[in-house]
Amino acid sequence: MPHAFQISHAELLLLLGLLELPRPFALGQGTLPPRPALEGALSAAVGSLAARNLLTLPQSSEGQPVPHTELASLLRTAALADSLLIVASGPPTRLGHISCAGDRFVFHSSPAPDVHRFEAIAGADQLADTMLALLAPASLNEADSPAPLLINGEALLTAFNALQHNDLKMATWVLEQQGKPTELARAFVAAIGPQPARYALAAIRRIRQPQPEARGALLIAGQNGGWWAAPAPDRDDCLALWPVGGNSLRQRVGELGAWICEAA
Repeated sequence: MPHAFQISHAELLLLLGLLELPRPFALGQGTLPPRPALEGALSAAVGSLAARNLLTLPQSSEGQPVPHTELASLLRTAALADSLLIVASGPPTRLGHISCAGDRFVFHSSPAPDVHRFEAIAGADQLADTMLALLAPASLNEADSPAPLLINGEALLTAFNALQHNDLKMATWVLEQQGKPTELARAFVAAIGPQPARYALAAIRRIRQPQPEARGALLIAGQNGGWWAAPAPDRDDCLALWPVGGNSLRQRVGELGAWICEAA
């Protein structure tokens, strides 16, 4: 079974430098601390990694430290990824990234500030399970809906905020103002319930090419069920809002995973 490796941010920067790897997409374009502070952090990182057998120190002053083989492989996949799946939740904001490079997959998360966890994913068939583990609760009640509601982003945010304050009447009213029949609006609000959580999902492929492709969706998960919001076909000004439960959520998450694998 593949190992999971947990390292500090300074240790990650050190390993990326030793392996001559670019900054992973998941780390963004952040700036480095002042040189004295950076040198001190990297020096401490050497000892910390060596103490945990994640770095082999050279026998002579001319030699170069050698990172742990399996950890180095995970970092290469993350840094040289062709495709990426991202799940963001909050507040407070928490991110999970799945990097894909060829037939290799790595899950990168941050269980605490300035702490990075890297774990290999066995194969493409495990992508949906890995993403669903970041979405709570995964056992949403299933809801039947023959067609989605079309709603603009501002109205969706207003409805979400109303649900956050247990104001189901306001959430229903917002949907009605979008031209939805009262009974349909009530059914959609009842399908999710009060105080839902919100998750943003993004799939990006062909990252290293001049014109990357991206897809995104929003999951609003409540006590009774969930909504899956994604751009409406042929309607740039609207989102398509579907009630989702455990089975339909797995299907939609699986579609995002399959989509990034198509480019491999």
